Amino acid sequence: MPHAIARIAKLKGSNITLSEHHTKRLKEVPNANPEIQNIRFIGTPETPNSPTLDTLVRERIGEQTIRKNAVLCVEMLLTASPEYFRPDDPSLAGYYQQKPLEDWQQAVKQWLDNQYGDRIVRAELHLDESTPHIHAYLVPLDERGKLNCRGLFGGREKLSKFQDSYAQAMSPLGLERGIKGSRAKHTAVKQYYAAVNKEPDNTLDMTTIQHQLADRQRAIKEKETLKRTASALVKEKEVLQQRLRDLETRVHTQNRELENWKTKYTEIADKVRDLPLEKVAYELGLDPDSKDKHKWENEHHIINITGSKFYDWKELKGGGGAIDLVMHINDCDFKQSVAWLNDRFGEGATLEAVTYKTREIIKEKPVLEFTPPVPEESKWEEVRKYLTRTRKLPSGLVDSLHQQGLIYADEKQNAVFLRRSLNESKITGATLRGTAGENNTFKGLAKGTKRSEGWFYFPQGGQSSDTINRAVLVESPIDAMSFAVLDRNDSRRTIYISTDGAGQVPNKFLQQSQDVVIAYDNDVSGNLMAQKVLSQFPNSVRKLPKAIDWNEELVNNFNWLKEKRSNEILRQLQPEQKRDRGLSL
Repeated sequence: MPHAIARIAKLKGSNITLSEHHTKRLKEVPNANPEIQNIRFIGTPETPNSPTLDTLVRERIGEQTIRKNAVLCVEMLLTASPEYFRPDDPSLAGYYQQKPLEDWQQAVKQWLDNQYGDRIVRAELHLDESTPHIHAYLVPLDERGKLNCRGLFGGREKLSKFQDSYAQAMSPLGLERGIKGSRAKHTAVKQYYAAVNKEPDNTLDMTTIQHQLADRQRAIKEKETLKRTASALVKEKEVLQQRLRDLETRVHTQNRELENWKTKYTEIADKVRDLPLEKVAYELGLDPDSKDKHKWENEHHIINITGSKFYDWKELKGGGGAIDLVMHINDCDFKQSVAWLNDRFGEGATLEAVTYKTREIIKEKPVLEFTPPVPEESKWEEVRKYLTRTRKLPSGLVDSLHQQGLIYADEKQNAVFLRRSLNESKITGATLRGTAGENNTFKGLAKGTKRSEGWFYFPQGGQSSDTINRAVLVESPIDAMSFAVLDRNDSRRTIYISTDGAGQVPNKFLQQSQDVVIAYDNDVSGNLMAQKVLSQFPNSVRKLPKAIDWNEELVNNFNWLKEKRSNEILRQLQPEQKRDRGLSL
C-alpha cells in the first residue's frame, strides 16, 4: 500500500525568502521542468504587485512582539509514494494519473483547512519534479493567536501527531502512515534523506523490506538532486559575495573621492579673495591721498579702505567688497556693478569678486525661519465640517488636534496641517488641503516649507507617559487620522506619520522604533514607496487598504454601518403583518 508522506521545515527571518525563491522558481532548481506550470490553490494568484511570502507571514502574525530567534513560518512538504500517483509504473518520473492527483490535492486542501484554517497563508502544488508534492506555508499561531512553533511542533510526540493527522486524512485514498523501520516517516526535511545511510533490516518481512528499498532508492535520487542544487547555490553565493566586495570597494573609492573634493573645495574657497579695493578705486577715478595710504578721494567722495572694507567720510556710509564699492561710487545696481567689473578686470577676476560677495551674504544673512500661515478662526467651522462630514473623521480627534494647534484654517479656507521635526518638535512647514466649494482638489505645501525636515504626525493609544515604540507611515495627514481610527491600537503608544506622498522618510527615528507599519496607498506609487521602505527596514509590516487609501476605507466602513443601522431601524418600525386564516364553518 502506498504511503502518505509529510515533512516540515522551520523558517526564521531570511529563510522565508529563500524558501519562497525555491517554490516560486526564482532560482535554478536542477531537477525541475521549466515548461510545467505549478498550481497555487491557497493564496492569491501571483502578480507583479503581489505581496511577498515574508509580508504575508508578518501580516498574519500581526502586531505582537517577535523574539529575535523566533520561528515565523513552518514549511510543510506533503506528498505520497510514487506508486499512488502512477500505480502502473512507479519508476516513471514526472508521470502521474489525473484522477488520483485530483483526489489527493482535494484531500490535502480539506485537511489544511480543517486542521489549520487561515494560518495557512499559501499552498502550491508542484508538478514540475519527479513526483507531485505540495508546499504549504503555516504561520505557527497557537489557540491564543500567539506565535508558538514549539507549542505546535515541539518534541517527538507532537511531530508524531502531525504525521498521524496527515496519514489519517489521507487514509480514504488508500494511503497509510509509514511503516516502522522506514526512514521516510521522519518529519524534518534534512532527516528524510538519512535513509541513504541506513541498511535495511533483514529481519522484517518481504513487504516491509521492499518499502525500505523503495524509500532508499528515492532518497538516493533526491540526495543527488540536492547535491546539484547545493553546488548551484555555492556558485550563486560566490557570485553574490564577489558582487558585494566590488560594491564595498566602489563605496570606499567614492567616499575617498568625496573627501578629496571637500578638501579641494575648502582650499579653493579659502583662496578666494576679493579684488583689491585699491585697484577698483583707481579704476573708479579716485586718487590716493599722499598723506594717508588708506584714503582715496575725488570731488564727491573721501573713501577710507581697510582690507575688504570701505567707508565714505562725506556720505557717512560704508560697505564691503569690490561690488559694493562700485555700486556706491557709480550709484548703480548689482548687475551693473558686475558688468563694470567684468569690463575693467575680466571674467576671472569678476567671478572671484562675485564668489566673495556671495560668501559674505551667506555669513551675514541667515535664512528666515518658516512662518506658518495665519490662522483664520472664522473659517475653521467650514474646515471642520469638511473633515468630519465629507471625510468622516471623528469630531473628537479633529477637535483634539485643533486644540493642540496642529490643524487649523487659513484665510482661503484651506485645512492647514503643521509639519514638525520629530526630535525637537520644531515647526518646519505646513501641508495644505483645499476645502472651499465643491470638488476642491487643491493640495500643496505652504510657502517656505522644508519638505525633507518635517512631517505631520501625532501620537495615540496607551498612556501619554508611555514610550512610543510603534510607528505607522501613511501618505497624507488625512490618511494618518483615518488609519488611527481604523487601527484601534489602544494598548500601545503609536505615532502616526504622514510622509507627504512618496516623500522623505524619517530614517533615524524609525531605527529607534521597535515596530514599523507601512500603510501607503493601494496603488503603483504606494507600492513602490513601500518596497523602498521595506528594503531599508526589512522587519517592518506592510498593511494595504481594501480601497485606494485609508480615508476611502474609513468612508466605506462608515457608509456600510450607516446603511446597516438604517435597515435595522426599518425592520423594527415595520408592523407585524397579521395572517388571515379564514372562517371555520
